[in-house]
Amino acid sequence: MYYSLSRLSTLDVKWADLFDANNLHFFGQHHNPHYELIVIADGTVHLQTGEARMTLQAGESLLMMPWETHSGWNAHEKQGQFFWVQFSCDPCLNEFVLDRASELNIVHAERTELRTTDILHEDLLVVPRQFHSLQRYKLLGLFEDLVETMKQPKGYFRFHATLLLGEILRLMASDFLKQSDLDTAFPASYLTFRKLVNHLNNFYDSDISKETLERLLDRKYEYLCQVFKKYAGTNIHNYIHQLKTQRAKHLLRSTDKSVQEIANEVGYPDPFYFSRMFKKIEGVAPQHYRNKEPLG
Repeated sequence: MYYSLSRLSTLDVKWADLFDANNLHFFGQHHNPHYELIVIADGTVHLQTGEARMTLQAGESLLMMPWETHSGWNAHEKQGQFFWVQFSCDPCLNEFVLDRASELNIVHAERTELRTTDILHEDLLVVPRQFHSLQRYKLLGLFEDLVETMKQPKGYFRFHATLLLGEILRLMASDFLKQSDLDTAFPASYLTFRKLVNHLNNFYDSDISKETLERLLDRKYEYLCQVFKKYAGTNIHNYIHQLKTQRAKHLLRSTDKSVQEIANEVGYPDPFYFSRMFKKIEGVAPQHYRNKEPLG
């Protein structure tokens, strides 16, 4: 079983510790309202979740859902120790069907490169429920730091704990990619797209000609248009107009500059053309937009 979480998820560490599984308390039933991740520190740990019994070795991990009942079993054998952390996650983790791995385009563009796009939660990390890390000692070292941070709180300890948990989940997700042999190489077209977007973001208010883009990116303009449409879902000209409108909205809200001055500043020599494009994108004329928005 596998779980997915957004790379933008808000994580919050509640508790973390190192536990000796020989403690009799381990063999009672446990359940808590948070996600719980355990990693075996040393020895062997016999753990039961629901009806499923498992034997975990050093370096193996188990990710449990909120309120999932778990307990130890095989009490007559010597148990090892395990690190555990309880945490919340928003948006929540979702079950991920491994058969969808081919759909999990790890290197897809979520369009967050585009300045005009709202933040999305489509870019997923996949974390296995039960897993044996390729980087056992690094994983255990991170857990040790996490436990120490939570045991001796000072300064921004919760923020530090969140960063450590994020690194733990990143390490596990990266190991999953390696062991699943998924292709994680970025295609050349995506790298070209990023270079193109970076240039547009910085020089949208200047005269961006076909010849300029071809010279800077060493690609034919037709190819650049295809690449941009593929990853951005819109064309280059529309995006440039959106960038100019985005800047114009800021100036209309925060300055008392005239519409003509703003048009010139964002790269429209003709204020009438600027007003027409602004209304096409925003649904209202620049002056009407300003009248609805308080200055400051």
